Amino acid sequence: MSPVAHSGLGLLGWRLFDRKQTVGTLFLYLLIANAADVDFLLHAVFQDRAVFIHQYYTHNLLFVLAVSLGFMFLLRDGPSRWGLVLTGISHLAADVIVVDTLKPVGIRLFFPIAGAFYNLPWFPYLQRGTWKEMATLRNLGVLVLEFGIFVLPVLLLFPKPLWKRFRSSAFWKV
Repeated sequence: MSPVAHSGLGLLGWRLFDRKQTVGTLFLYLLIANAADVDFLLHAVFQDRAVFIHQYYTHNLLFVLAVSLGFMFLLRDGPSRWGLVLTGISHLAADVIVVDTLKPVGIRLFFPIAGAFYNLPWFPYLQRGTWKEMATLRNLGVLVLEFGIFVLPVLLLFPKPLWKRFRSSAFWKV
């Protein structure tokens, strides 16, 4: 899945679990929702495909729990903290349902304890590669689908609370 879907899940987690509902906590939920894809950034910076294989080291419960628990101290109450952990885990749940065409196929959910790959493919994937390979109508369609499934429902289910919250001065306090 792309950051569109993961951010939609982060927005949902923030809306359901966070008690403070500020721009800072929204950013934190979005960060955790997308944290497992840090391997894309590391690959871009270090250009080492052998070490930074997408979904190989960062798409597992140990990594997601370590990152989520590492940021939990920034939130004050239990529901917000555990919502942050669930938001991190949502990344794995979303990625396990994507049709994966690049090896290794799937995610190693229990790495480093077990190396088995898990994949329940039914959601369309984004074509990766060069900019020319990625800038396609097919990829645009997948992004629109992700927006329609993962972001739009959150905006429609919580329209008044979200827009009211964004307009309040309390939201903009960090």
